[in-house]
Amino acid sequence: MRNAARPINRDAGPDRSCAADGHLGRRSGTARFETPLALECGHELPSFEIAYETYGTLNAQRSNAILICHGLTANQHAAGTVAGKKGWWDVAVGPGKMIDTDRYFVVSPNVLGGGNGSTGPRSTDPHTGRPYGMRLPMVTIGDMVESQAHLADVLSIDAFHAVVGGCMGGFQALEWMARYPERTRRTIIISATPRVSTHTIALWSVMRRAIRSDPNWNGGDYYAGAAPDAGMGLLATFGALYWMSRDVLAEKYGLRTVADRDLGFSLESEFAVEAFLDQVACNAQGKFDANTLIYLTRAMDYFDLDRSYGSLTQAFAAVTSPTLLVSYETDWRYPPAEMNEIADALRTVGACVRHEVLNSRYGHGAFLCDVSGLAPVIAEFLARNEPAPTQIFQST
Repeated sequence: MRNAARPINRDAGPDRSCAADGHLGRRSGTARFETPLALECGHELPSFEIAYETYGTLNAQRSNAILICHGLTANQHAAGTVAGKKGWWDVAVGPGKMIDTDRYFVVSPNVLGGGNGSTGPRSTDPHTGRPYGMRLPMVTIGDMVESQAHLADVLSIDAFHAVVGGCMGGFQALEWMARYPERTRRTIIISATPRVSTHTIALWSVMRRAIRSDPNWNGGDYYAGAAPDAGMGLLATFGALYWMSRDVLAEKYGLRTVADRDLGFSLESEFAVEAFLDQVACNAQGKFDANTLIYLTRAMDYFDLDRSYGSLTQAFAAVTSPTLLVSYETDWRYPPAEMNEIADALRTVGACVRHEVLNSRYGHGAFLCDVSGLAPVIAEFLARNEPAPTQIFQST
């Protein structure tokens, strides 16, 4: 079993740059580590960087920190507005919100392998002076968590009040429980399961093929030339169908034609839903690094707690802190039944677990855009006094 807890060592801290603004107490920074990071694939990074934002104020006891782990296409910018763009979870993080920055100190890192300041495919390979591209060693969810533990050391946070994540962020939260149970006092996992499904692996494979089919991808070496925008556009339109349900598309667009025009009987975009997909493809250009999507979706493919630790009960053997699981009835990607496997394993080891099954027409994306049902559940769980390890919360 891979798991050995790494002792905290702040003596060999990294270079760290940081910029601040007054909104939400938001600060942005980059931590640079000059010591090698061993990766699960068997290779290592000679050095690495983690970009992050923080919100709120760390208390004197350093006990109010919450780690937020982001999903596939998000980054460290979780809250507030930067260059006119709101953070990906601005609806949930801030003064008086679900994760109250008047009360908690929130840490939001960009994942290892990400494309927004943390070491990833477009970072410079110190051995060649060129972008890594596809020469970056493959990273896993476990590698992401290792880099986050390094960042926590730098911030002098021995244990988080909570680790929170949805989708790929939920995978990271699960890995935190398995690797560093002593460093999270409670965990919130939203729309995630103990492993990806066969169907998800197949879908990611098709989306990666969309990128790789673009001649501009050039085996991942496109940083000095034209980006694979056509491939990214195709990936994004496929992704829109992946993330939006049949009912939501029908409700938003129906069978309406563009501007209610008469049918032209051509292969041009005539239906409103086609125009929507055209806009999705256009918006994808320059918004996200293609190689980064390849690496992060592959990292999700590899996520399987059973394979990594032998079984779920072995993965959670040292967990004593309470866990909140949140799933959605309409989430076909990470259904409630599969989240129940996590609950069952935690109960087996005597840990406290509560599984809330919510309903939203947004399905898997509900935790991002529909927090009306989620907010009271999470706010209450964060504020709750920690129960005894034998207490069990029943699923609802």
